[in-house]
Amino acid sequence: MIDPTRSDPTRSSHYATGPAGASALTPSSAVAPHVRRPLAAVLRVLLAAAAATGIALEISRATDLPRLFSDFSVQVGTVFALGTLWSAYRAGSGRRPVSARITGALLLYVVFAALLHHTHLVPGPGGPGGSATTGTAAALLLHTAVPLGAVLDWLFLSAPRQYRLRHTWQWLAYPFLYLLFAVLRGALITPGAAGRYPWPFLDATAHGYLSALTAALLCLLTLYALATVLLAIDQLRPAPPRPGYRISRTGIGPLK
Repeated sequence: MIDPTRSDPTRSSHYATGPAGASALTPSSAVAPHVRRPLAAVLRVLLAAAAATGIALEISRATDLPRLFSDFSVQVGTVFALGTLWSAYRAGSGRRPVSARITGALLLYVVFAALLHHTHLVPGPGGPGGSATTGTAAALLLHTAVPLGAVLDWLFLSAPRQYRLRHTWQWLAYPFLYLLFAVLRGALITPGAAGRYPWPFLDATAHGYLSALTAALLCLLTLYALATVLLAIDQLRPAPPRPGYRISRTGIGPLK
């Protein structure tokens, strides 16, 4: 005779009783329902479109495409557009958000690219070709509209306390490789060539390699300081209002 109190791994969970049976029969959507976030999705689509438009404008005026796609702002803008579009899809469909490690890196890079652009004014990555209006519009999109929109999205449409201390130094991997690439690329390009270095402070011909490497190190330290500021703000900022489910104040009512 079979003891009904003993579990039988060969039996389907359909016949389970008690808490175990309820857990087996309860769909995951009832426990952690997917909440669609149309406002976040729309904003992120607009941000991705702004970044893509800025890149397209730079391409339209480019005289040297390899030089264009070796530019930090263009690389960051391209990856930001793709990552933000993916994040928009997840928010609109109610799926789990993109990892904070990725979204935090994208935010850090676009903000840092904007700071470098506004503090070290240089010709656009597209070069001297095209109209000045096109270059101004591209710079406005990539270095003003996109960073501001990314900061607003982070502050008001994303959950706080998602960044970790380990993220701050992990985010330095790409900038470190880019700075190393920029210095080596400049050493291989003919002196005097346009766009030999992405920023004036990396120009080893004008300042010497020691000065250029020191500037690159200061650049990384500044980036790390900015990352820690983002981390601190993320730990202190309040959570945005979340639509969907909450527990009744009486403690006995259903989930709302």
